[in-house]
Amino acid sequence: MAQQPVTTVVPFASLPSCAVRCGPLYDANGACVPPAAPSSDENTYNSCFCAYDSLQPFSRGTSGVCDDACTADNAGLSGIQSWFTSFCNGRAVATTTSSSAAGSSTGGANAGSNGGGGDWVSTHWKWVIMIVIIVVGIAGIWIGACIWRRKYLKKKDRMYELGKGLPSNVAINTQGNLVGSGARDSDYSNNPGMFMSGSGGAAYHEKPKKERKKWTVTQRT
Repeated sequence: MAQQPVTTVVPFASLPSCAVRCGPLYDANGACVPPAAPSSDENTYNSCFCAYDSLQPFSRGTSGVCDDACTADNAGLSGIQSWFTSFCNGRAVATTTSSSAAGSSTGGANAGSNGGGGDWVSTHWKWVIMIVIIVVGIAGIWIGACIWRRKYLKKKDRMYELGKGLPSNVAINTQGNLVGSGARDSDYSNNPGMFMSGSGGAAYHEKPKKERKKWTVTQRT
C-alpha cells in the first residue's frame, strides 16, 4: 500500500465539496510533499504545488482542471479556482522568475563555454606541431641511416675486393694503406702499385729464383 503524504497543501475541508473528487489537486499535493518530495519547509511545498503543470489552467480560468469533478457545480469550480489564484498569488510568479533566472544563467554559461571552445585544431595546436616534428625527425633519421648504410656497404665491398689475395697477416685500412705484420715485407708496400692508383712501377716485383747447385759423386770426400 502506497504511503500517504505527510503534509496536505490543499484545505479540502474549506473548499467546495466537489474538490475532493478533483484528481489533479491530489496529484499536485502528493508530488510536492514527502514521501514523493524531499523534506523541506512549507513554503517549498506550496511553491511546488502552485507550479504543478496540471493546475496551471486555473491561472487563466475555471476550465481545464476539475471539470469532470464539478460538472454539476459551476459555483464550486469557480470557488476552487478562486482559492488557487489567491493561494498561489506571488508564489507562482516567484517560482517562474527563479526558474527563468536559472535557465538564463545556465544558457549564458553554455553559450560562454561554446563560444570559447573553438575547433579541435585551435585548442590542440601544440600537440599537432609536436606530432609533425616527431614524424619529420623519424623520417630524417631513417633516410640518413639508409644513406649511411649504403655508403658503408659500398666501401666494405671495395675493401673486400682490394683485400683479395693478401696473406692473413696483411690487411687494408679505411685509408687504403696496408697494415699488419706482413705489410713490412717488400712484396707488399704502400707505394702505388698493385693495390693503389699511381704511376709507380717498382712497387711489386718477383724475387729472383735461386739456382740449385748440382751435386756430383766426385765431390764426395
